[in-house]
Amino acid sequence: MKPDALIESYVAEVVRHLPKRQRADVAFELRSLLAEELAGRSGSEPTVDDALELLAGFGRPVEVAERYRPAGFTIIRPSEAPRFALVALIGVALQWIGTLPGVFVGEGEWLNRLAQWWLSWGLGAFWWPGILISLSIIAGLVGSRREPTEWTPREAAVLDRDRISRPLYVLAIAGGLVGIAVLLAVVSLESLAPGLPQQLLDAFEFAPGFVSGRAPWALLLWAASFAVLIAVLVAGRWSRGTRILAIVVDAGWLALLVWWATGPVFVSPLADSVTRGCLVLVAAFVVWDAAATARRLPHRIPAPVV
Repeated sequence: MKPDALIESYVAEVVRHLPKRQRADVAFELRSLLAEELAGRSGSEPTVDDALELLAGFGRPVEVAERYRPAGFTIIRPSEAPRFALVALIGVALQWIGTLPGVFVGEGEWLNRLAQWWLSWGLGAFWWPGILISLSIIAGLVGSRREPTEWTPREAAVLDRDRISRPLYVLAIAGGLVGIAVLLAVVSLESLAPGLPQQLLDAFEFAPGFVSGRAPWALLLWAASFAVLIAVLVAGRWSRGTRILAIVVDAGWLALLVWWATGPVFVSPLADSVTRGCLVLVAAFVVWDAAATARRLPHRIPAPVV
């Protein structure tokens, strides 16, 4: 990883903890500051070790982000406030959703039941935000004492999130090939193992038109997925282009899974219902993977608007 790319990763990690309206200005200023500091410190062509030493001394990204905010003791860090609020509101909503419907199905005047609910379960739901705040206070007090103030070069090197572990990717590709072999074996189960019980063969009997019409599209998407993984494996890291291709492939898988789930896959009703449920879970994972990949797309830092 080049020193400039390492600085870009560090700046991106810092501004991730800042409001969107502030990110461009802070990123431009911080990147210029670090580049000048690195050039002045090394004296010649800067190396990765020089950049790591500079970033380690500059501080943790979350702490650097806090420098651009008003100082003072806070129970919840500003960068964590949206997530905290979401978790707190979800907890209150779950308790209300689980208890409020009973108000309208009981006996007697519903207004009286509503008043009783509000004084019990309704107001009582706010125990959840209260316990979250209490735990945040304790965590803040403990963390302020135990959290190290220095940032080591080893931690700075972790910022290179695009680098991959080649052995793990080799295992992933091998596992994918094994999975494809298993699925193709299921398609040809009757010819490969004619001695199996007829009940088992009937359970894996595909619906008419599925194997010839809807299934072959998976081979195209598998080929595209493996092409992206092999490109990443050869390069040893993800790039913006390969991440965009991965998102496109995920979109194709999502469309195919939805298409499969809208029609029969197996003739057996039980096998078909179980398969459709699995398809929904796989589709949810594909959506999550696409969102995670999109979040890791490297963003170009624009110059501030004057």
